[in-house]
Amino acid sequence: MISRRYLLQLGSLTALGAALPDGVLRAFAQRAAAPRRLVVISHCHGWPYETWKMHPAGRSDAEPWTLDLASVSRSEFSQPLAPLYEHRHRLLALDGLSLATAELDSGGNRHDRGWIHAWTGNNADFAARDTRSTSASIDQLVSARVARPDRLPSLELSVDAALEAGRPIAYNPSGMRLPAENTPLNAWERVFGPASSGDAVGTRRRTTLDFAYDEYQRLAPSIDATDRARLESHFDLVERLGGRLEGLATLTCDAPPRPAAAFAQYDARFDAFTDIIGAAFSCDITRVVSLSLGEMPTAEFGADNISDKVHKGIAHYIYEDPAKYAAMTDYAEYHGRQVARLVSTLEAIPDAGGGSVMDNTLIVWGSELGDGWHGYSRYCPVLIGGSWAFTTGRYLHWPHETPAEMRVPSQVLTGGTTRASGIPHQKLLVSVARAMGLDVDHVGLEHVRGQRSDFIDVTGPLDGLTA
Repeated sequence: MISRRYLLQLGSLTALGAALPDGVLRAFAQRAAAPRRLVVISHCHGWPYETWKMHPAGRSDAEPWTLDLASVSRSEFSQPLAPLYEHRHRLLALDGLSLATAELDSGGNRHDRGWIHAWTGNNADFAARDTRSTSASIDQLVSARVARPDRLPSLELSVDAALEAGRPIAYNPSGMRLPAENTPLNAWERVFGPASSGDAVGTRRRTTLDFAYDEYQRLAPSIDATDRARLESHFDLVERLGGRLEGLATLTCDAPPRPAAAFAQYDARFDAFTDIIGAAFSCDITRVVSLSLGEMPTAEFGADNISDKVHKGIAHYIYEDPAKYAAMTDYAEYHGRQVARLVSTLEAIPDAGGGSVMDNTLIVWGSELGDGWHGYSRYCPVLIGGSWAFTTGRYLHWPHETPAEMRVPSQVLTGGTTRASGIPHQKLLVSVARAMGLDVDHVGLEHVRGQRSDFIDVTGPLDGLTA
């Protein structure tokens, strides 16, 4: 894997004293302290809860409880979480959340509602051709707080597959989705291209922006106050863009090798994106990444004998066919292996002030649904890292007591509707925002009404993430 060879050139935690490339040494020397970083990972079709959960004997579904993962053997880890066993000291596995507000939202399809609620905490807007949010996603809220003005505020990536691309999970404050780079080569060009294209290209870009502003200044006296204010706002954005171009063009950090134009395997594309994330963080090019995982080919996780389609061939039928439930368990485990490799990669990169890049990174791994049946009832995100804000190394369980009815299959519950839901996931988003330095009490919605008119407060953080 390219990232192992390249990142080990930068140095590992077991050899921090080893010689680093001069550019990397200068990059580290310029930073007094390591920044906090955020990675949002979203995969398709949720989780098969019965094989994801970890419920030791004697633990009740009706009570909150905590499991110390240091005391759990590898064989006791659930199959989807088992790939993260070596990183268990960094984990917070969260059992007891729901996408309750997505269930209470109206209109549109459950996939779109799910991915918008999951990452913005707010309602979906189906009025336009492209589904929009009604507020910014968590990654964009964080990037506005932690980004450097001379670098990329955030990096949006999507591991696309032939049948279904990664879900749009990054939204700006006006509710429009942000475009994602869906090939490692395009992502590499965005991150390292300005520094690799030569001074002449960077100079021309900056000269063009300066010329446009000079033209505006010449015309400004003849423009009315309202239009002048709009143009001033526009050129403020242009000036910031120019600063980023200049900052990226003068990087003193070594870039990883330029990736191939295409990768035949989904897994190889994921690893190539991992290389870029690690290098972008180590060079402080960005501090926020969203990584959307599209539907992988069934052959890659061993389910091609069942169907060639995850979505409409397997995920929809998990409660009707045990073999398809097992296949989605394998699917979740496969993503777990990929996430574990990302964690290992970030652990291998030394950070400013000692420790690794992973020591100063929080990964939030979620999905757009609770399960492939389009359910929202069991939402099972995992936090990895963030030990500066959370007490990690634990599995947390909460009972479902929120007064919102949730659709479930009749095979799970006669009648197909629960009386209560899990904790609204907005509380997780608040916890993440606060961990990244935001002083907020809500992300997206502040309250909703259940189907029986109960008032449901979705403000504040999750209880129990700190001991």
